[in-house]
Parts: sequence; C-alpha cells; structure tokens
Amino acid sequence: MPIPAAPHSAIVADTLHTADTTGTRLPASQPEVFVPQYIGGFERSTPLKESDPLKDLQETIIAIPEGFSAERMPDTPTNNSLLVSIVVVVFLLFAFTFKKGTKFLGEIFNSVLNVKDRQNLFDDTTVRETQLRAVLLGMTCVSEGFCLFQLLASTRPDLSISIGVGVCCGSLIAWVYYTLQKWLYRGLGLVFSDTAHTRKWVESFISINAIISIPIAVPVLLSIFVPQWGKVMLVVAGVIYLASRILFIYKGFKIFYRNILDLFYFIIYFCALEITPLFWVYKSSVLIYQFVELKIQQL
Repeated sequence: MPIPAAPHSAIVADTLHTADTTGTRLPASQPEVFVPQYIGGFERSTPLKESDPLKDLQETIIAIPEGFSAERMPDTPTNNSLLVSIVVVVFLLFAFTFKKGTKFLGEIFNSVLNVKDRQNLFDDTTVRETQLRAVLLGMTCVSEGFCLFQLLASTRPDLSISIGVGVCCGSLIAWVYYTLQKWLYRGLGLVFSDTAHTRKWVESFISINAIISIPIAVPVLLSIFVPQWGKVMLVVAGVIYLASRILFIYKGFKIFYRNILDLFYFIIYFCALEITPLFWVYKSSVLIYQFVELKIQQL
C-alpha cells in the first residue's frame, strides 16, 4: 500500500542551479539558506493609526454605520388619528340619523327663507328630527372648528399644537360662540321686539347654522384628504360662512324692519353683534390655543 506524502514535504533544491536571494549562484554542494524578507512584519495596507492587528482588521473589513437624528413625521390631517376619528364618528351619526330626513331638511330650508307668521318649526318635531338637528349643528361646529384652527395655523407659525387637539378646541370654541349668540339674540329680541318676532329670529339662526353643515363640510373634507387644496378650501368655507351670515342678517332685517328708525338700530346691531365678536373670537382663540399648548407641554 503506497504511503501518502507528508503535507509539508520540503521541496528539493536544484543542486545544479541554486541561487541565493541576492542572485549569486551557489555551488551545487552548498545547501540553500532561507533569508527572511519581512523581519518587521507585513506592511500596513490601510492608513489607520492603530497598531492592534485584530482591531485594524475589524475596522478595515466591518463598516459600522453611524446613527442620525430622526425627523418627526409631519402632522397632517390625513395621518392624525384623532381628527380622522372625529370625521368618522360625525359621518356615522349623520348616516344613522338621516333616515327619512330629506323632508325635515326641506322644512329647515323653507324656514330660512320664509318670514311669514307661522307655527314654530321645532314645536312638533319628532325625536329623530331632533337628533338630526343636533347632529347637523355638531357638524357645523366641527367644520367651523377645523377652519378656525387652520386659519390660526396659517397666520401663526409658532403654534405647535397637534391638529386633532386643535380641531377639538376649535369645535368647542365654535359651540360656545353659537350658544352665546343664540341666547344673546333671544334676549335682544325680547328687549326690542315681541315674543313672536324673537322666536322667528332665533329659529332662523338655528336653521341657518344647521343647514350650512352640509355645504361647509364639503370643503372641509377636501381640505383633510387633499391637503394641497387646503388654502383654497379654507377660502371656500369662509365664503359659505359669510353667505350664511348675510342670509341671517337679511332674515333679521325682514323680520324687524318697520320704519327708518329701525334701520339705525339695525346698524348698531350689525356692528355690535356681527363684526366685533369675530375679532374677539379670533383673539380669544389664540389665547386658548396657547393655554392648551402650555398645558400639553407640562404633561
């Protein structure tokens, strides 16, 4: 059986043509001498300054990435869960209460344009119609709250409150403003007119705020789900709100105007209750948002 060769068998030097490392030919009888070439070790192939071979090898082969500061995801209406939840809840409430509500919406619209003496629209309404009116008023407050927050966010870049919380605060401000206006109109009508005319005036105010919930919700939804249209839709919503106020002023003028002296009272009312409160709402909204923002930062 043949014996395998050793793994490290020496190579027999050529006895006829043997040369040392310097190129001088050696006699055939003289054995070959190994002369080391790298006494100080292999030269470094990398410009690293460390002298630890193991560490140099690791740093040469393995590239360890450095971390970077993460950027916060921008707060937009589409990725804010609270705002989307509010929209879904309002839509579901409207869908569940709108069953056979077309007739009631027609009556509301007729009450806005009609100034003749008649029975109060809300005296004989059913429970479902009352629920629908409440949902419509809630939709109006949410839409106005969204527009109010968008207006403040565009005019005050230092406002860092989230969109969901901002819309909730804006909706609360719109509801308080609506409630104060309703009771103020009721008291003002009882002071300067009789109960019948005051009832029609307040009824018109409620009807207009309920009926504009549907047209003003369209630009609000487009502003939420198509953010690049936000500024244009904000202007459209403002035009719808302005049209509703003009319609309410016209309705009040038709109800209360009797002679030229009533025109003087009407001008005072217009300046005191239709223009000045809007500035107060804007200023108070800024303070409320700053207060809420401060409380959130302290949590």
